[in-house]
Amino acid sequence: MNKDFCKAFVKVIVTIVDRGKGQRVADIFMAHHLHFHYVCLGLGTAGSEILDYFGIGETDKDVVFSLIPAFKVPELLDEIVEKMQIKKPGHGIAFTMPLSGISALFTQALMKEQEIKKEGEVLNMECDIKYDLILTVINHGYSDQVMEAAKKVGATGGTILHAREIGHEETEKFFGISIHPEKEIVAILVKRETKHDIMQAISQAAGINTPARGLILSLPVDNIIGIEL
Repeated sequence: MNKDFCKAFVKVIVTIVDRGKGQRVADIFMAHHLHFHYVCLGLGTAGSEILDYFGIGETDKDVVFSLIPAFKVPELLDEIVEKMQIKKPGHGIAFTMPLSGISALFTQALMKEQEIKKEGEVLNMECDIKYDLILTVINHGYSDQVMEAAKKVGATGGTILHAREIGHEETEKFFGISIHPEKEIVAILVKRETKHDIMQAISQAAGINTPARGLILSLPVDNIIGIEL
């Protein structure tokens, strides 16, 4: 049982939908006067039969990161389910992650004073974290190795984001190895009890001492809709 992650006024909702539908997700939140949204282009990695079964659909994705008040999570997840039909096969997934910290200005921008007070009344609620999001940051072109290793120990699929490392020269000095600035980020949702085995398998196949130069980390996930792990 992990209580610390529940003590946050603000959470991140991550919504993964087919390419072109990210704006519709943002519009749902903006109708509630919530305006902090960041959309990335992603690529689904599950096989076609898994994509169909888990409701992920086509492989080209919009990945929407939204900051919302924690007490509005149930209402907004219900609205995403209704308007985006996420529980139907091929319509995407959504999950929430608690924050361990955020700028006070963001909190004030997201919540009114009475809402902050209301949220403070439920901070001591216990929270049972059952899932994790494993993020693997690797050199461009090594996402297949990450997914192959993860699937061998129980992962079903993931999403790839393209990125570029800034300040990689300092990273090279720290590790004493060459670091390519073009990166891919492989995001995999897993059950908490499988996290260690999957991260270990990824590390062996694509860790920092391999050509992939992988950095592997995990984040707690406290709500999931649109997929059964």
